[in-house]
Amino acid sequence: MRVFLLIALLFSASLAVADERAVLQLVDYVGVDYPEAVAEGAVINAGEYAEMQDFAARIQDQVGAMAAGERRQALVALASQLAGQINGMAAPAQIASTTRQLREQLMQGLDISLVPRRAPDLEKAARQYAQQCAMCHGATGHGDGPAATGMEPAPTNFHDVARARERSLFGLFNTITLGVDGTGMAAFDGLSDSERWGLAFYVGAMHAPVQATAPAAWEAAPLTLEQAVTRAPVELAAGEDDRRYAWARQQPAVLFPSGDEPLVLSMLLLEKSASAYAGGSPGQARELAIRAYLEGFELSEAALANVAPTLMRHIEERMINYRALLDGNTPAADVDAEAGQLVALLEQAQSALAEDTLSPGVAYTSSLVILLREGLEAILVVAAMAAFLTKTNRHAGLKWLHGGWILALLAGGATWMVSSYVIEISGAARELTEGITALVAAVILFYVGFWMHSRANAQRWGQYIKEKMNAALSDAALWTLAVVSFLAVYREVFETVLFYQALWAQVGPEAQGSVVSGAVTALAALVLVAFIILRFGMRLPLGQFFTVTAYLMIGLAVVFVGKGVAALQEAGQLPFTPVAFPRLDLLGIYPNAQGLALQVLVLSLAVVLWWRQNRQQGASEAGESRPG
Repeated sequence: MRVFLLIALLFSASLAVADERAVLQLVDYVGVDYPEAVAEGAVINAGEYAEMQDFAARIQDQVGAMAAGERRQALVALASQLAGQINGMAAPAQIASTTRQLREQLMQGLDISLVPRRAPDLEKAARQYAQQCAMCHGATGHGDGPAATGMEPAPTNFHDVARARERSLFGLFNTITLGVDGTGMAAFDGLSDSERWGLAFYVGAMHAPVQATAPAAWEAAPLTLEQAVTRAPVELAAGEDDRRYAWARQQPAVLFPSGDEPLVLSMLLLEKSASAYAGGSPGQARELAIRAYLEGFELSEAALANVAPTLMRHIEERMINYRALLDGNTPAADVDAEAGQLVALLEQAQSALAEDTLSPGVAYTSSLVILLREGLEAILVVAAMAAFLTKTNRHAGLKWLHGGWILALLAGGATWMVSSYVIEISGAARELTEGITALVAAVILFYVGFWMHSRANAQRWGQYIKEKMNAALSDAALWTLAVVSFLAVYREVFETVLFYQALWAQVGPEAQGSVVSGAVTALAALVLVAFIILRFGMRLPLGQFFTVTAYLMIGLAVVFVGKGVAALQEAGQLPFTPVAFPRLDLLGIYPNAQGLALQVLVLSLAVVLWWRQNRQQGASEAGESRPG
C-alpha cells in the first residue's frame, strides 16, 4: 500500500506539470498567431480571432485552478490582462509582450528540465520530419503539404520570419509534445525527448539561410544553452539581425561545449533569482534558487568532490543557506551580494573541473565513490535481512527478499532508459522521489528493527523461534521484506543512475574506461561487504544475532530519515534551518534543525519502546518465576 501511495503521489505531481505545460503551449500559440487575427485594431480573420478569445479564456480558467500563492496571483493578473487585450483588439506587440511575461512565469514554475540534455541529431530530425511532418507542413516547411488543403487553421509555415522570431525552441518542443487542440497539429508524445528536441531545432532553423561558418555576432557574444532554448529571438535580439540565433539552431553542438554546462546553468539561474527578488518576487526567486542547485550544481558535485572537496562542500552549504535569505525581509542588496559571491565560487569550481575533470584518475575515483556511497546502505539492508532469514531457517522468505532488490535493479534500468531517451527527470523530481522513498523505507526499517529486538529479548527465544516463526513471518511480513528490499535498493539505484549520467557527460572518451573500472571496483567491494555480513552473521548466537541486526535496522532507519529530510529540503518541499553541527553524509547527519530533530525523535522513540518492552518482559519473567 505504501508503494501504491508513493506512485500515486508522483503521478499526481506529473499531472500538475502536464497542466502547466498545456497552459504554456496555449500562451505560446496565442503570442505567435495573434497577428493573423488582428491588425491595426481591427479583426482581419474572424475564425482566428474567435480562437484567440477561446484560448485566452482557457488560459484564465487553468491558471485560476492552480494552487494559491504568490506565483498564481501574478499569473492570474497576466492572464486577465491578456484576455482584456484580446477582447479589446490590442496591437500584436502588446499581446507579444504579455504572452512573453506569462511564458516566463510559467517556465520558472515548471518542475521539468527546460533544455535538452545532449545536442540534438539534426540528420535524424530531418528524416523524421520527412516521415511525420512533411505531409502537412510540406517538404521544405512552407505549410503546403498534400494534407494541408482545406485545413483550418493552415499548417505553420516555418519560413515566416516574423512568426519564427516570436517562437522559442522550448515553445516548439512543447507544441510537438502536446499538439494543439482544435487544430490539425497532433501530439507527438510517442517520440522520445531527444527526438522532439531534434525536430524543434530542425524546424526552428528553417526560416534562416544556412551559414557555413559562425557569424561575428556569435564569436562576440555566444548564447548559452538556456538562452538559445527558452528565449525567442525577438526577446534577445533587440533589433539586431538573428544570425547568431540561427547559428545556434543550425549547429546545436556549439551549445554543449563541455561538461561544465550544469555550472553555467547554475550561475544563470542564481543571477535570475537575485533579479526576481529585487523585483519583489521572493517566491519566484526561491524557485530559481532551487533549480540552480538541483539542475545545475548538484550534477557536478561528484566530480568536484574529487577535485576540490572543500570548495564543493562550501558551495553546497552556501547555496542552501542562500534560500533562507529569500524571505522577503532581507534587503535586496544583501541577496544580490550573496548571489554574486556564489557565482564567483561556481566560477572557481568551473576552473577546477576544467583542469582535472578529464583525468582518468579523477573519473575512476568519482565513479568508485558514487557507487560505494550510494550502494553501501542498500547492501547493509539486504545482506542483514538475508542473514536473518538464513539464520532462522526461513529460506522460503529469501525469494521475496531477492525479488525486491532484483525488481529494484530492473526499475533502475528502466529509469536509465526513460531518463536517457524518453523524458528528462528534473532535479526536483529526483529529490522528491529519493526523499519520499527514504522516509517510507525508514518507517519499515524501524518496524523491522523493533520486531527483531522484541524477539531477541523473548524468554526461551529458541523455543519461540521454533514454534512461532512461521506465524511471525506471515505473508504480510514477507511482503514487508520485499518492499523494504525494493525501496532500499531502488532509492540508491535511482540516484546512482542520474549521477553516472552526469559523470559520463563530463569525461572524454579517454576517461570513459576509467568510469567503468571504478564502477566495477565499487561493485566488487559491495559484494565483499555482503559476504562478510552473511559469513560472520551466521556465527553469532541467535539471540545476539537478533540484537545486532535490530540495532543495525534502527540505525539505518535513522540514516534514511536524515537523508530523506535532506532530499526534500533540497527539492524545496521542507523548510531548512541551518545549525552548527558536524556533517556526516555516511550517517545521514546534516547541519539542519529539521533533520536532526526528526532523527533524535526516532532514536528517542526506539529507546522508549525498548525500555517498555524490557520492563514488560521483566515483569512477565518475575511472574513466571513465582511459586505456583
